[in-house]
Amino acid sequence: MIRKLGAPVLLFLLCVGFYWKLTLTGQYSVLNSPDLSYLDLPRLQFQAGEWRHLRFPLWDPNHWIGQPFLGQVTGAAYPANWLLGVFPFREGKLNVNVVHWYFVLIHFQAALFCYLLCRDWKRSRAASVLGGAVFSFGGFLGCTDWPQILNGVLWLPLVFLFLFRALRGERALFSAAMSGALLGVAWLSGHHEVPIYSTVVVVGIWVVAIWRGAAWGLGVVAGLSLFLIAAGQILPAQEYAHLSKRWVGMPDPIAWNEPIPYQVHQEFSWSPTAVLGIVTPRSEVHVTPFIGIVAFALALLGVYHGWRRRPQVRMVVMVGLAGLFLALATSNFLHGVLYSVLPVFGKARVPARALALFSFGIAPLVAFGFDALGRRSSVWLGRTILGLALVGGVIYGALGLGVGQVSNAAMVTAMMATLGAVLLAGWRAGTVTRGWLGVAVVVMVTVEIGNVSGAAMASRVSKERPGYLDLLFQHGDIVSFLRAQPGPLRVEVANADVPYNFGDWHGIPTTAGYGASGTTNLVELERHRPRTQDLMGANYYVSRAPSRLELVLAFSGESGVNVYRNPMALPRVWTVHAVTQVPSYDHLRIRLEAAEFVARREAVMLGSPPALETCGGDEEARLVPGSGPNRVRMEVKMGCRGMVVLSDTYFPGWTAKVDGRAVEILEVYGALRGVIVERGEHRIEMVYRPWSALLGGGLSLLGVVFVGWTWRRSISGGGYRR
Repeated sequence: MIRKLGAPVLLFLLCVGFYWKLTLTGQYSVLNSPDLSYLDLPRLQFQAGEWRHLRFPLWDPNHWIGQPFLGQVTGAAYPANWLLGVFPFREGKLNVNVVHWYFVLIHFQAALFCYLLCRDWKRSRAASVLGGAVFSFGGFLGCTDWPQILNGVLWLPLVFLFLFRALRGERALFSAAMSGALLGVAWLSGHHEVPIYSTVVVVGIWVVAIWRGAAWGLGVVAGLSLFLIAAGQILPAQEYAHLSKRWVGMPDPIAWNEPIPYQVHQEFSWSPTAVLGIVTPRSEVHVTPFIGIVAFALALLGVYHGWRRRPQVRMVVMVGLAGLFLALATSNFLHGVLYSVLPVFGKARVPARALALFSFGIAPLVAFGFDALGRRSSVWLGRTILGLALVGGVIYGALGLGVGQVSNAAMVTAMMATLGAVLLAGWRAGTVTRGWLGVAVVVMVTVEIGNVSGAAMASRVSKERPGYLDLLFQHGDIVSFLRAQPGPLRVEVANADVPYNFGDWHGIPTTAGYGASGTTNLVELERHRPRTQDLMGANYYVSRAPSRLELVLAFSGESGVNVYRNPMALPRVWTVHAVTQVPSYDHLRIRLEAAEFVARREAVMLGSPPALETCGGDEEARLVPGSGPNRVRMEVKMGCRGMVVLSDTYFPGWTAKVDGRAVEILEVYGALRGVIVERGEHRIEMVYRPWSALLGGGLSLLGVVFVGWTWRRSISGGGYRR
């Protein structure tokens, strides 16, 4: 037992040591980009807050007057994210150090899973530890900071572990189901690109295997378990995608049925000139595949010695090459063909992220190469020693001759190449033991990788730090002021002055936010117009200067960002007794801007208007506080039959009841919600229970049961055998 646990413990300690800047000092952060600080951290904050209240984060009321949270592929369906709600908050916020440890534990998972793959493929413990370290610290995982993308990559070793077991007939039914299920978990991660590339490659392997005689039923089992497990995210994402628009790098957002222009794919394609970046530090071209010269030399040695005798070596070489060629989109017509014939493939707009497959494929080869060092008489061991010595000599020679500029990281590569040549020469001569060889190789590989991976972490104490993370903590006085105001509250935030997702980070409803997409109805409504902001109930504006004459200074912030009150804003709930039908959003926007239009008296709809009554007298409508994101309660007093309007986003999945009786929710003003209410005092309740989330979650649970059933079948002797 101690020997079995020794390697995982060693990998954990390696992860802690490799990311010492995060784990041992607290002086650095990986949250050093706008996406990570302004988008991802606020999203994690919202999720953690919801889980602390024992609520599933289905609907986000703080972003764009309410948006589907799960449907935006935010990682809400990924089980590991649920644990963030367990840890104590610091001043009401998710502790940044907890996020850093979460980042490190993601890398530990990746290292452990690759270690298990290598052990399953009969590699030595030392070789498996090395393979796990290369996969976790180097290449794609080592140079990618987005947790949701990392979570979609780390499952690849286990996917292929069970895939290869299925193909070689080892508990084939269960192995096929597990392979598909774990790929399904990757789809829950919170980002779609790497899962798309991984699924395309895995499907290709199954097609080839079935064509060569493998049981087609195993492929069906794998596909079924993939769909069932992934359904918890895929179905809500499909629903949201069909009703939203996405910004993809072009001037205007695109709808689901519009392909991402191939120009965008070309812009984010990897470059053939960056191939040398695998072994030498180079400028990043969207993704850095660097693993270092020592690891790459071992991978080549592993390919040579394992190609004929080890089918798994051939498989991971093909997977790695597939990732390499998919990443080189502009230099590879096959990417264009897949883009043209597979619409879902085209939704992955950054081809360079296919390098995740290359980084996975090369890590087990390093383990095979290390074990091949046991053949001291191998001619290829001598050639490896010679090659490493030549690389070190070339870099040192270039430095001595003054040819070009040699960076510090490149000098480390030269040092490791030279030391590697000396070490392997000593091993070949019998003066270095295998134990010391393993320790030295792991140290050299991780030191070399460490000069690229994680080297650019931002300091949290330097005066020259980027400041993305700092900005999130600069508006505490503004937040305190806003929370002290009588509700309900909704804020318009100037992106130029407060660029991060203010609503999710501080838990304050806003009309906008940092994000890549929005529901089509709100995009068409053009929420930036003053009349639209009034309609959405934006009663406060946060910026350095007012954007409209009507705004009144309410609070001066210490950071120079102020709060302005909007006296023109409508309440969050109001009543109307007249509805005008218009044929399109163009006509709707024109009507909203008309001088005679008064939103408190007239609703506008694209569909057929309901029959309402006109009456005099005072009417009352108000929100009941404390309802929660997925539930809204209102109390109204009507003089006669009319419409009650709630200035929250209309979206399928919301249901309404008036005094416990189900009623239809109407889409009014192009994007808001309205219900018909008769005369008298009533209590209205709206609940968000989307069929996509309920069905998707049910299918995911069914997927777990299905995998359990295949396991029972396998241990009882049923299922496919070979």
